[in-house]
Amino acid sequence: MFLCGNFLIYDLSDEELAAAEHLTDLADESEILVINSMDKSNRLQYALEVVADARGEGYPSPEGINIDDSMLLIDRLAIDEHEHDEDGQVALAYDSGIGRGYIGFSESMHLLENRMDTTWIKAVSFSDGEDIPRVYMDAAAVTAGTEGLRYEKCLELMNVMAEADVLTALSVQEGSPRYLLLARRYRSLSELFPIYAQLEKLAGNENNRIMLVR
Repeated sequence: MFLCGNFLIYDLSDEELAAAEHLTDLADESEILVINSMDKSNRLQYALEVVADARGEGYPSPEGINIDDSMLLIDRLAIDEHEHDEDGQVALAYDSGIGRGYIGFSESMHLLENRMDTTWIKAVSFSDGEDIPRVYMDAAAVTAGTEGLRYEKCLELMNVMAEADVLTALSVQEGSPRYLLLARRYRSLSELFPIYAQLEKLAGNENNRIMLVR
């Protein structure tokens, strides 16, 4: 019901980042983005993004991938002091004025206070190949073996949870947007927060390859 992905989130005044369609467009730069490229839970994921775009595959097997070689450009673009940051710390570092942008999930933008009004989000290729849009999906499921009335009630609950109105309500807390990528349409959010029109394009890309987060 909720989608997420690794996007380039950047300062709108930065013409080079605004024009970039591939991370390789930034090959002459160094230490310009806040990226937790050394974080154990993210390093393989970033390497797979690089290989996927280079090969034109939705989700390549990690077997045989030389992670360090695949990460050479990202490691150079990453600001050294923040390579080991947790995901939330990446957004907070950018918000404090560090870097020209960062790589992260859309929902990390809810942490931005100082730079939100001048920040934009887009998908980029992690290589010099065409971007293969990938989003990761959080889904609800019913335990195998659940039957009868209990199964029917579970389906009813899941359908309520997946309703567009419910997802929209979850995307705003205390009047502030959470910048979630929703699996259902959410035009009303675009009226309140214009950046949701861009998020809808990212979530609704007909070429998206969906990966299930287990």
